[in-house]
Amino acid sequence: MPFPSVPGPRPAPQPGPPRLEPPRPEEVHVLLLGLDGLAAALAVLLLRCGVLGLNVNDGSPVAAADLDAGVYRPADLGRPRDEVLRRRLRALDPRCVPVSAPELFPGALLPGTVVVRSTEHPLAGGGGALWTEPALDPRHPLVSLHHADGALLRWPTVPWAHRPCPDCLRATLGAREPDPVPRGPGAVLTGWARPAHAEAVAGGLAVEVLAVALAALWGDAVRGAGVPAEPRGTLEGTDGGPHARLLAPPWPGAEALLELDRSLCLCGLGQA
Repeated sequence: MPFPSVPGPRPAPQPGPPRLEPPRPEEVHVLLLGLDGLAAALAVLLLRCGVLGLNVNDGSPVAAADLDAGVYRPADLGRPRDEVLRRRLRALDPRCVPVSAPELFPGALLPGTVVVRSTEHPLAGGGGALWTEPALDPRHPLVSLHHADGALLRWPTVPWAHRPCPDCLRATLGAREPDPVPRGPGAVLTGWARPAHAEAVAGGLAVEVLAVALAALWGDAVRGAGVPAEPRGTLEGTDGGPHARLLAPPWPGAEALLELDRSLCLCGLGQA
């Protein structure tokens, strides 16, 4: 009488045949952690691009600064960001059923998954403590946005396991030369153009998120036709290594490259 088979480790998945059709935006799944005005505008633009799998998470109240990007309205002040954004996304496209549940986000084995994390600059003396974050597949690609002193720090796309911690962000920002304070017409233009700057930056970020997702979905459909997950010419400095991009109003195309400083902790070796 034969013995019953004992389940063993599954073999590694083998690459399948090339795709016969290009991927569709409905195959993209995006998890957003932090829903300030810019992140909310990014979610709306992704929806308009055809992304229906949106998982939005941030129960903090809508603040006055969140109104710049045009998604939140004055009547939303004080209400939970995720609740307001879910309602707005459903109103824009009834096919979209957004949730606020990171535990329901698919694993990285499903191609086309992207995590977007939008945070504020950590206060000094935090001791390197990590934010309260969900337990995610360490292989998820992370598009990391960081707000500091009126500017946006765009960290290079890395796996979730290698996400930057507050110490890394603080050290990278601390090495930059302070920007001159705009005065006169420059200060007025910065104030006037803040909503336009937020919308323009959100548009560029939407393309970056789509590029990251498409790079995984496309696979080897067309060999040699890779899709860049980062905009070309912006993340490499004179030493050829990756750099963070600092975008400050009022000009959305103006950016400064900052050397990454991960010397104060071991998060570069993997946090997950």
